[in-house]
Amino acid sequence: MDWTLFLGLFLQSLICTVIGQDSSQMPPNMTSIFNDEYSFPRDSILTDASFNCKAENGRVIYEWKKDGYVVLNSQFIAVDKSMGILKFLKMQNEDYGTYQCFATNDYGTSLSKPFKMMEARLGSFPPFQTQEIKCEEFKHCKVECRHKPTCLPESQCKVEWKIGEGTKTNVEIDKRVGVDGNGNLHFLWTNMSDWTGQQYRCGVWHEQLKTLVVGSQTSLRIDSATADPKVDPMLVFKENGKALIGEKGVLRCMFSGYPVPDITWISPQEMNIDNADGKYEISDFGRVLTILRAELENEGKYTCKHSGKNETVFLNVTSAPFLNGSNQMQDLVLPEGQEATFRCEAESSPDELPPTRPTWKKNGVDLKIDGGKYLLGENSQVLSVKDVQKSDSGVYQCMSENSEGVLLKEAILKVTDPIKTTVETGIITIKTTITSTDIFTTDIAHTEIVNTDISSNIITTKVVPKTQNSKETGSNAAVAIIVAVLISIIVLVILVIVARRIQQRGSSMDKKELATGHDSENERKETSLKDQPV
Repeated sequence: MDWTLFLGLFLQSLICTVIGQDSSQMPPNMTSIFNDEYSFPRDSILTDASFNCKAENGRVIYEWKKDGYVVLNSQFIAVDKSMGILKFLKMQNEDYGTYQCFATNDYGTSLSKPFKMMEARLGSFPPFQTQEIKCEEFKHCKVECRHKPTCLPESQCKVEWKIGEGTKTNVEIDKRVGVDGNGNLHFLWTNMSDWTGQQYRCGVWHEQLKTLVVGSQTSLRIDSATADPKVDPMLVFKENGKALIGEKGVLRCMFSGYPVPDITWISPQEMNIDNADGKYEISDFGRVLTILRAELENEGKYTCKHSGKNETVFLNVTSAPFLNGSNQMQDLVLPEGQEATFRCEAESSPDELPPTRPTWKKNGVDLKIDGGKYLLGENSQVLSVKDVQKSDSGVYQCMSENSEGVLLKEAILKVTDPIKTTVETGIITIKTTITSTDIFTTDIAHTEIVNTDISSNIITTKVVPKTQNSKETGSNAAVAIIVAVLISIIVLVILVIVARRIQQRGSSMDKKELATGHDSENERKETSLKDQPV
């Protein structure tokens, strides 16, 4: 075995372990996780618009940026660089945009994932005249929510239908009456009692703002039927769904008919769906199917069926870009002069458009790829840093995006002093003293040389004196301690082996003497008696 190579590799692995555990000499590690979007109303006093950025490893200074520019303290914005807090007292129009936190210490800068700050707002209905809709008894009748106002973000908005003056009386939703995904009201079969002379009005509720606006006044004129007919079921609304991995996905099917048919849902694997399995939720009298936690295997065509008719809707499960593979954006510890390689092979979910080519940063600053120090390969998915020096240490970031979000991944490069080993040929001489009351005998013919590699080579690791600054002292001292401990262990192992061999050979000779009729112990006693004076 090449003990020089073994020693070098073992030392490097130990050094890497020590460096990895010495957090005081490592770049920050960002621990804060933010949502992709936040929304707050404009020109309102805010009590919950505070963001706390946190990172590990030593003393960290924080900086917030909006659209690439540093955020400063102002009349309505408070920034705490030592605590990483960004707080909005009131949102102005210029405060909306993309925000990102930068955490910096003496060894590098770590970034948070960027997030968008959006305005939460709700408009109003325009002042239109009341619209009259003609309906037929027992047949389907749709009342549109006309001229809906802007409501952002959409996740905070919900359509509610009111009847009569004011906003207190809701239209009762049941198996015969429902609201589709666009906010339109459906009478799946029309009853003469649906018109009482009171107008229907569409309302939009904003959950975050706790505000309701109403409009789109509609009256009905219902023509009565001469008999109770049987009206065949007919699809009046269906809606595909899209869900990010791990989030909810919603599908809708709505059938008219007299009587209204029951709806059964079938999965892409052609299995009947019910509420019992915990993966799905069926609501709104069977018209809405919710996939509670979407995974890639949930993507596909779902069937909503009733007696005699089937309809299909599609769930698209997607995600922001992700890295696929075990060697992506890995931390590296390399001696000076080596080449560092980072891989950022971003992918999108199946059947989605590919993400953008990765962009690369070091400590939050865009790298200048000029073919010198930095090289890009494989469509910018691989970054190579040539001839690394200690100045190349830091945090490297790759960023990519698609229609669903942004990927930000970081990897640390730690550059150390080169590992130097020297080999001196010769014989190892081991001096030891065995203290015992027993007498050991042996014969050179029964000895053997153990571990000829070590007996014919001396492996020495010399620590080259070097003036170090305060930032390097800790890691170099750790290296020196490791070298000393390792050499001591090797010498101790050799001593134990030699001592055990000597003991084994002595025991072997005693057995041979007994076999030939000699008892060395008795002979020693007899010799002792003979030597005593009479």
